[in-house]
Amino acid sequence: MGRDMDVGLNFLPTVGPAEMPGARFYDEMIELSELADRLSFSHVKLVEHHFHEWGGYSPDPVSLLSAIARRTSRVRLVTGAVTPAFTHPIKLAASLSVLDNLSHGRLDAGFGRAFLPSEFDAFGVRMVDSRARLEEGVEAVERLWSAEDFRWEGRFHQFGPLPAMLPRPVQQPHPPIFIAATTSPETFTWAAERGYHLMIIPVVASHEKLSGLLDLHRRTRLAHGHSPDFRLHVSYHCYVAETQSEAVARAEEHYAAYRDKQLEAYGSWRGVTSDEYPGYERMEEAARRTTVADLMAADNIIVGGVPEATATLHRVAKLYPGAELSLQLRFGSVSHAEAMRAVRLLGERVLPELAGNA
Repeated sequence: MGRDMDVGLNFLPTVGPAEMPGARFYDEMIELSELADRLSFSHVKLVEHHFHEWGGYSPDPVSLLSAIARRTSRVRLVTGAVTPAFTHPIKLAASLSVLDNLSHGRLDAGFGRAFLPSEFDAFGVRMVDSRARLEEGVEAVERLWSAEDFRWEGRFHQFGPLPAMLPRPVQQPHPPIFIAATTSPETFTWAAERGYHLMIIPVVASHEKLSGLLDLHRRTRLAHGHSPDFRLHVSYHCYVAETQSEAVARAEEHYAAYRDKQLEAYGSWRGVTSDEYPGYERMEEAARRTTVADLMAADNIIVGGVPEATATLHRVAKLYPGAELSLQLRFGSVSHAEAMRAVRLLGERVLPELAGNA
């Protein structure tokens, strides 16, 4: 696109039946995505979460992205991320392949471990197996997309030999694979060994820590015969308004509503510790203390009028050269009208500015 950083939309719904029914929320998401597609945003990304109002309106990103695929023509459709631990690899490979076909080859397939104890409990899956299930699930999906007549002998799944999976993905040998990585060196290393791309959330770790992990990823890719160049998705909350003062005031109000939903979900860590997730039991308290002012000071949120938002995006582009930025515009109590306004301001005034200075 001729700029340092491609910008897309990130959806982690924080809404429940008390605010609006799912059908209306999905209509609004699709309308936002259509506008983003027209205004040269690069992608639309959807997370997978279950039961909590923090994310729970997106239990099946592939279905939602399939609807968005048919109403857009340019944006990449990104699962950010689906959870192999909760889905049989044959089912996951097939549904993702259908999405790649519906979108005529626009799928970026992102996979993650999941981290909420309540979700693992719901699916009857042990958290201690989460990393092994992620690794086995992604590798099985990759094989199913591109191989045939192989026997899969995993720890959690055994199948085959099977004929070639139908439909085959449009993108050959398979869609780009991304791994959601936060703070675990093991995840960055494994993704690098396999030649996968990365999705990160800077608010979860300091930029210094992430820089070290990204260097580790790059070095490991080289050591395993892969190109040191990889695609990187970076996610941020974003509130853009006509003026800085309005943006800050409204972002604080909406982030407080977002935090309430987040804390309810993170509450499933109470009384739980896991060697697989060191320190996660402290996430609830850390989230409780987080303010928009803190996030702005650390450039971990994009809030402002057009000049301020543009300046923050320039700084982020320097921190993560070549990254693809995923903006969460619809968080907490942000209305559809506010999110549509933000997409217009970004698409019509901020993105051209980024392109002009790339």
